[in-house]
Amino acid sequence: MPVRAQDDAADAELTALQDGLDACCTLQAVTVTFAGVARQLGADGGLDLGPETVRFLRAAQCQDEAHYHVYQQLGARAFVTEFAMPAGSLANREAFLRTLIELEEIAVGAAMAMARRFAEYADFNLVEIAYQMGAVDAQHQALARHLLGERPANERAFVRWRFFDLLEVEDALFDSGFLDGGDDLIAFPGPVARNCAGVFGLVPETTDDARRLLPPAETPDATPAAGEE
Repeated sequence: MPVRAQDDAADAELTALQDGLDACCTLQAVTVTFAGVARQLGADGGLDLGPETVRFLRAAQCQDEAHYHVYQQLGARAFVTEFAMPAGSLANREAFLRTLIELEEIAVGAAMAMARRFAEYADFNLVEIAYQMGAVDAQHQALARHLLGERPANERAFVRWRFFDLLEVEDALFDSGFLDGGDDLIAFPGPVARNCAGVFGLVPETTDDARRLLPPAETPDATPAAGEE
């Protein structure tokens, strides 16, 4: 392949990666904002969430916002920061939780696609971070189902494959209805303050980070040579 064509292909690949990361960043912003709107409606009496759901949302909101900031550190930018609330998504507690589960399912699929892409670049720290985010988003799905009175899904040995690449995350996000526009848009991060008390691990730690924290190895005493005391 001519050098110019190789350069063009590399530029296109980097552009696609940037667009995909921007979509993932936007997805986390949507989830944080959606949870905030639900918390505010619950506080105002417009949505009967119950204390257990509110506690779950408070923690999940902090965790998803931490994911958002990781994407920012990677150079991603949300391409929209004001969101519509899809019709019926806040009609009642069940509708809200079902919509939240759909968002978290997109996030888990995005984490899988992201881990593959970072592995192609041999960036193993970012592979680990993608895994960490996907694991937490999967926990959110399980907890939301529990709050609906359902047993966590236990019919698969592996998470369902979702996306060929990160660009498909953008398509799924547009299909969600949060980017439809309108007059009643809610700005990220939503109407309520995040309360992260009791939520830990808000900054990712990779294997390389852990190695840097290990104490220096002790040098053993030299073994005396034969005949020495």
